[in-house]
Amino acid sequence: MNMKVLCTILLLGSLALRVAGQQVPQFSLYTLNQYVFNPAYAGLDNTLVMNGVYRQQWSGLQGAPATQHINAHLPIYAISSGVGLRVENDVIGAHNTTQAVLSYSYQLDLSRNTLLSVGLSGGWLQYSLDGAKLRAPEGTYAEPSFSHNETVLPQGRVQAGAPIFEAGLFLQNKKWELGLSAQPVFATRLKENSNGNFALAPVQHYMIYAAYYWMAGENLKVKPSALVKSDFRETQMEVSLMGMWRENTFAGVSYRGFSAGSRDAVVLFLGFKINDKTTLGYGFDLPLSALSAAHRGSHELLIRYSLNKPIGVGKLPPVIYNPRFF
Repeated sequence: MNMKVLCTILLLGSLALRVAGQQVPQFSLYTLNQYVFNPAYAGLDNTLVMNGVYRQQWSGLQGAPATQHINAHLPIYAISSGVGLRVENDVIGAHNTTQAVLSYSYQLDLSRNTLLSVGLSGGWLQYSLDGAKLRAPEGTYAEPSFSHNETVLPQGRVQAGAPIFEAGLFLQNKKWELGLSAQPVFATRLKENSNGNFALAPVQHYMIYAAYYWMAGENLKVKPSALVKSDFRETQMEVSLMGMWRENTFAGVSYRGFSAGSRDAVVLFLGFKINDKTTLGYGFDLPLSALSAAHRGSHELLIRYSLNKPIGVGKLPPVIYNPRFF
């Protein structure tokens, strides 16, 4: 089947003639980048942290998803808070979704070793659909004419934007982490005013994250983790096991699949510190789903910068009075 025809069929099924659900992007290295799915994580690394991610999903398949993501977050100790910025661009065939959000988190000590963070994000979601990249079964595309011969698909590019809001909770302990978030918690329907047939309603996705840390030796730290994503119609779960050697080299494996119908991939990932502040990570998805015959796996590259020192803490400099006023 022609890939453009396949994209058209998928689009018609998801639009339901007027409304579509926009899926959140997939990230295999989620356990290294918790802020990507939870605004409450902003500032919890206790220093300035910046992450950049590039993901090419289903390599070799025309129109497959490609995602670019950057974020930065840091704590504000004076008000027990954290702030962050996330920018993301997700391309799937003729679809392109771009969003930018600012985050704020308030952090409360529940005990000596446990902290609760409550986070909110607000920003803008921009969606566009390039109708020129689509082909309908009954369309006419012989030069010089171009027509889908139906009213749902646009002839050219249409785009719409809307504000979005996200929310999350994050519990952090020296030995474990637990997070709950919604992306988006609220977003208005996106509608292209010049085309009354085009409208899109972002679907809320809920995510639960859990992780545990233990020392398996003097130099080896082990971290099992899990991430569940659901829109209450479909659910996907990913479980991971990562080992870190001397805090500078790591490797791990993940399995993505909630049931036989959602079985997706086995992920192998590894990384190392380039220097004291910069870490490079790479993940490769070995496909398990029925789509595996049409692609060569998925690739994800992460680069992380950490200032590695607290910001805005320490003793204030001594007050030096003007001798004239002694």
